[in-house]
Amino acid sequence: MEHRMATPASRLSITLIATIVAVIGALWAIDIFLARTEIRETQAEARHDHEKGLALLKSDKAVEAIDLLRKAHTLDRENIEYQMDLAGALIAGGKVEEAASELAEILARAPNDGQANLLEARLMLRENDFPEAEAYYHRSIFGIWPGDTDGHRIQVRLELAQILADRGARQELLAELLVLSPEAMDDPGVEKKVAGWYLEAGTPQRAADVYQSLMREQPDDKSNAAGFGEAQLAMGNYRQAEAAFSKAGEDDRAWLAGEMAALDPTLRRLSSAEKFRRSERILEMTRDTLSRCNGDPKLVAEADDILAKKPRGPITNELAEDRLSLAQDLWDAMPKTCEPDEVLRLVMKKVAQ
Repeated sequence: MEHRMATPASRLSITLIATIVAVIGALWAIDIFLARTEIRETQAEARHDHEKGLALLKSDKAVEAIDLLRKAHTLDRENIEYQMDLAGALIAGGKVEEAASELAEILARAPNDGQANLLEARLMLRENDFPEAEAYYHRSIFGIWPGDTDGHRIQVRLELAQILADRGARQELLAELLVLSPEAMDDPGVEKKVAGWYLEAGTPQRAADVYQSLMREQPDDKSNAAGFGEAQLAMGNYRQAEAAFSKAGEDDRAWLAGEMAALDPTLRRLSSAEKFRRSERILEMTRDTLSRCNGDPKLVAEADDILAKKPRGPITNELAEDRLSLAQDLWDAMPKTCEPDEVLRLVMKKVAQ
């Protein structure tokens, strides 16, 4: 079989093709390198703008932060963190419609994202839609969080608890605290907040239990003793409250608790004479306050008459109850503009129970 030798022309063609392929490959590699370099530079610029924007946001300069965070999001649209931080800045800056648009896009992509649901909750608060806000807070609590999931969930519960406390929503607040309390056992700072909120939720015994535990763990922190005193005061345990306030160095509160202990007419161990003495003092206080506040003069005169008369015969429980009943009438007639002192306010609350 005859073997054909490659001609000079064919060898030249092969060399040319190889050269062209090599050049194309080199250009492609250069293009990839330049593209990757551009991407890295763009991402670096986005990261820089994002960091500067967050710093401004933390300094309560939301309006200035928005432009930088929007630029970061535009430069790197795949980074959901940039978009969420932009949404947070828009909420802080009062740009509700823009924030809603960004969050709708985020939640469409990641409906169970904890941070996104938290931002949506805050947005609902800005729009005064508390039921929706509360729902999103719970979605955030049970949502997906990166890193320290338990820590994030505790922080969201704390934020929700503060909102509920501010709104005076006692039952809802208590429900959150019952879950939050065992989660916060290793964090004295959180435990202290929980104890204070237990008081606001109208459960002073739970507050007292937490403060008592904190007193054992942090014996040098007088604020725990003061909190324990407030819990005892709310329960009507005035001598315990007085002792706790004295331990905390709260002299004014200790005096208040002592006054309440000396005035409380509801104690079962009181003799009829002592209950009568206390009821007369309470009637005097309500009369003086109503008179000072220009209240009903007929009620003031009626109190004057009964206080001027010395009872005939033995002192009975009924005599004390008559005076307490009249004191309640005077208290109910107090003008709304009247500001009675705290001792009278607390003792009348105890009488009404």
